[in-house]
Amino acid sequence: MGLGLQLKQLFITFTVCSLLIITGCSTPTVHLYGRYLTDEQVASVTQRLNEQWINVEVNQHQFPASIGRSAIIYSPFISEPQLINQLEQELTLLDWAIEQTSALKEGNHWFQKNSVGLFLVPDGVKPHSGTSVADMANLYQSEGCPLRLSLTLSSNGRYSFSEEVKSTNYSYGYHGDWRMRAYPYIEMRPDKGGRWLYFEAQQATSTDQVSALKLVHLVPMENYANLAGCQFTYGQRI
Repeated sequence: MGLGLQLKQLFITFTVCSLLIITGCSTPTVHLYGRYLTDEQVASVTQRLNEQWINVEVNQHQFPASIGRSAIIYSPFISEPQLINQLEQELTLLDWAIEQTSALKEGNHWFQKNSVGLFLVPDGVKPHSGTSVADMANLYQSEGCPLRLSLTLSSNGRYSFSEEVKSTNYSYGYHGDWRMRAYPYIEMRPDKGGRWLYFEAQQATSTDQVSALKLVHLVPMENYANLAGCQFTYGQRI
């Protein structure tokens, strides 16, 4: 085979491969929403799907308001439509029953080409109830504070303020551990020890120019240092 013919075949191969990449024929990615799952459940599902050469990315995002049970949401332009059936079969082997499948969009979650959203809800869990640690773990913004503050409640039981919580003669520090032994009361134990912080969770709804909103307010149960008069709010579109 002459050098010219080899170069021509190489050019054709490169062109075809480039077109496949440009037209989006890559392997679809499954986005596993692990917010209500234990670490062991996430590891089990991820390992099983990876063994079947399925790409998985795990996140801790909130579920769309319309999803309250195990579901698969996917793009109608997915390059491998058979993946949806394969997902259901593999999950059934792990005792996960998919109760809902739909294309493209749920709430404000859009799934573009070659994207699949996998939402798994364990038995006994009610997403959006607002009374579980998983639902309360969010980034909250302050309202009514002298300073602009944010409060992060993480699903691993840690919290952090964007600014030090302190008065002239006492400091609660920036971060520590939080727990919710009984809804709606949240307890925070600063890493530096000393006094605890206590908040009450309050739910509300509102509407802006775009859509309705579900709001969660965290209200301090005492006037803690520079948090006096503050509340912390998280909102989700519904």
